[in-house]
Amino acid sequence: MKKKILGILLCMAMAATGMAGCSQNGAASSSSAASSSASETKSEAASSSAENKKIIVISKSYQNQFYQAAFKGANDAAVDFGVTVITNGPDAESNVSQQVEQVAAAINQKPDAIVLAACDPNALEEVLTKAKEANIPVIGFDSGVPGDKTGAVVATAATNNENAGANVADNLASDKGFQAAVLKGTESAPTVIGVLAQDATSGSITQRVDGFVKKMVEKLESLDGLKGCVDVSGQERWTIPSANKPKVKIVVTVPPTTSQADIQAAASTIFKTDNLVAVFGANQDAVNGIISATNDATDLDKTSGKFKDIFVVGFDAGKTQKDAIRNGQFFGSVTQDPYQMGYQAIKLAVDAANGKSVTDVDTGSKWYNKDNIDNEDIATLLYD
Repeated sequence: MKKKILGILLCMAMAATGMAGCSQNGAASSSSAASSSASETKSEAASSSAENKKIIVISKSYQNQFYQAAFKGANDAAVDFGVTVITNGPDAESNVSQQVEQVAAAINQKPDAIVLAACDPNALEEVLTKAKEANIPVIGFDSGVPGDKTGAVVATAATNNENAGANVADNLASDKGFQAAVLKGTESAPTVIGVLAQDATSGSITQRVDGFVKKMVEKLESLDGLKGCVDVSGQERWTIPSANKPKVKIVVTVPPTTSQADIQAAASTIFKTDNLVAVFGANQDAVNGIISATNDATDLDKTSGKFKDIFVVGFDAGKTQKDAIRNGQFFGSVTQDPYQMGYQAIKLAVDAANGKSVTDVDTGSKWYNKDNIDNEDIATLLYD
């Protein structure tokens, strides 16, 4: 009888243990499922957090081909991140008041973020203060909003323009033909390198000229006989007197307005300079002015052109500049990546709108000339 009872008790204990084991395994399975479900919900929430968000993009000039390429990147990013993107911009970069009104109107629409390339950062200080007060994060792109004092601008997607300007100077100054031409300068007849800057207020343009001038001075002064003999003049911002009597002069020209007529007139004046050996156009509009001033670049033809011995370098792209480079009329140029500027700016804007910490993104620059313009890695960066 005792054995029978012990047997029954033993079976009951084993059954209880088995039930406990099943219960524990079931709880673990349930916990795992709950964790998976929570993870999926979190993922869905993160995905949906971007949905229905509105981001307003305001360029410096709406019709400019560069910004049209940036808008394409922004619109593609809108699809990828599930947000609504609205693009806007003044009819010309000189129309500062129009852009100020557009930014003010954008703030009144209460978007989740604003993406901005400022025509004149100082003119936007008041409206950007309102954006900050309304907790609307601002992402800069291209030139961004340099020197922002309001704290509204939380990050910028842009080329490091000083490095890009230096990239132009480095490639030009490394050419043996250019070096031979510039070394013909003497104290009584210095050779001249002209720089055409569309304006002296836009952050991107001033930084490109900064980089070009600094690198060009550095490269030239490393050549025999030019140490301390390179002078920079033309504009107060870029005035660097030479230590000795100059044998080379870098002269920066800024037209009175950013109209194409004034830019072309300034370019024409540069090409009348004695002992001119090179010209740098610091943006697409400056390049277009150079092309117009040289009879659609035919005066730059290396065989029969009036200015066949002058090395012309540019910045950005556009059909006319690409044609001039393919034809060898331009020595070369540096391109940014406007598509990535627009795309990365929207990515930053989405993150900022979701309360994430964001930092600047450098979208880089590349040198191109007639030898590599049609290479796949360059061609994709060149807009018309």
